[in-house]
Amino acid sequence: MDRLKLARSIVAQLQEAMRAPAVPFSLEKGEPGLRESKVGGIPYLPADLPWPLDSRGAALYLLMQIDCAQLKALPDFPHTGLLQWFVSGDDVYGMDFDDICSGRGHRVLYHETIDPTVTAESVQKKMPETPAEDYTPLGKTPCRIVFGNPEIQPLPGLDAHLGPAFVEKWNQACPEKPIPSIWALCQEFDADDFIRGETKEKSVYHQIGGFPYFTQADPREMNAYPQLDTLLLQLDSDMKDGEDLVLWGDCGIGNLFISREDLKKRDFSRVGYNWDCC
Repeated sequence: MDRLKLARSIVAQLQEAMRAPAVPFSLEKGEPGLRESKVGGIPYLPADLPWPLDSRGAALYLLMQIDCAQLKALPDFPHTGLLQWFVSGDDVYGMDFDDICSGRGHRVLYHETIDPTVTAESVQKKMPETPAEDYTPLGKTPCRIVFGNPEIQPLPGLDAHLGPAFVEKWNQACPEKPIPSIWALCQEFDADDFIRGETKEKSVYHQIGGFPYFTQADPREMNAYPQLDTLLLQLDSDMKDGEDLVLWGDCGIGNLFISREDLKKRDFSRVGYNWDCC
């Protein structure tokens, strides 16, 4: 049996069979409205909700706000209201390397209904006297989010879903010599010889839903966070006309993950936040 050929065949089968809907988007420089989909700027906050803080009591800042009416192509996602991603302004943008779900430096808020009487001025008055620290992946100018056409994405090479599914199929085909993980085959072959994913060069990977992209590795590998089976939001580094709109470290990318069951329940209290760079 040609084991390399088998490995390539299994990966190809899985990438064809395991697909997920996604809504890609692009960024357009400009001052967005209070209730618009945007990156940066002033968040919508209900009249009875205080400004969100991190675990140190420092103000979080709005990284991204989504009008969920644009997500109707995504099953189980909210289709009304606003979904928001806040992060700390510390030197790692609020990421907790020990537990990406801790919520110490990030927060996801969902507002199912929107109060039309809330104004930008009333929200700004809630901002704590001590502003958020100024480490941020965002550029100087807030950006509107421009949604693209929904698409169906194949499973890429760098995704935690690939390993367990691969092991199951491989061990069915080779019961006489089972493997504990997909990486066990790297003793025989280079991973690039059989795990072939899409390359980033073709586009910027801003999206909602679908499969994530990483500059390094999926933090959910090796069953570290088995419950985080769904990509919630993804914001990539981006530049227009020589100006950085978003820059995660050295041209990295940021992701939010959630369990499908929590997503269905609209429970955003345990969301995994990761970013990495080259």
